[in-house]
Amino acid sequence: MSQVIQNLFPEMNISVASLPATLLLSALPHWYSIYLAESNGVQGGWSNQNPRAFVARLNAKAGSGKKLTDLEETILRGQSAQQNGFEWWPVWAAAVAFGYLSNVPLADMNQYTLIHLSMRIVYNYLYVTTKTRRASYLRTIVFQVSLYPALVIFIHAARAMR
Repeated sequence: MSQVIQNLFPEMNISVASLPATLLLSALPHWYSIYLAESNGVQGGWSNQNPRAFVARLNAKAGSGKKLTDLEETILRGQSAQQNGFEWWPVWAAAVAFGYLSNVPLADMNQYTLIHLSMRIVYNYLYVTTKTRRASYLRTIVFQVSLYPALVIFIHAARAMR
């Protein structure tokens, strides 16, 4: 697989390019949530003046035991997917930096990056669309697989930087 990626992206450093791409992927569920809130009038539409309060009101409604609509639940899952992506980004950025500091081959870095990006896409989709506890375990599995590229890069770095 590494050779295929090298042929598709010769001399291209896609892991560095993945840093802004990962931020974009993290923001997509947020933008989707805004679209849903605005187009369906949830709580009067998205509050861009105080978006955290908008989300907090939905969370408070859920926390008070009131049933959220499917749409409100989707909006909250979109916001959670965004938050997870932004929380995970520094780990990925550190892995990319350590990968280059420890001279992980470009082809390997590209391979790990494609796994990372594809898992983040699948994870976001599952986060936003998963409605049942049982189905949420698939999302958890995908998240665990998404850890693999960064962990392998850190292991490479630990071996090279002794």
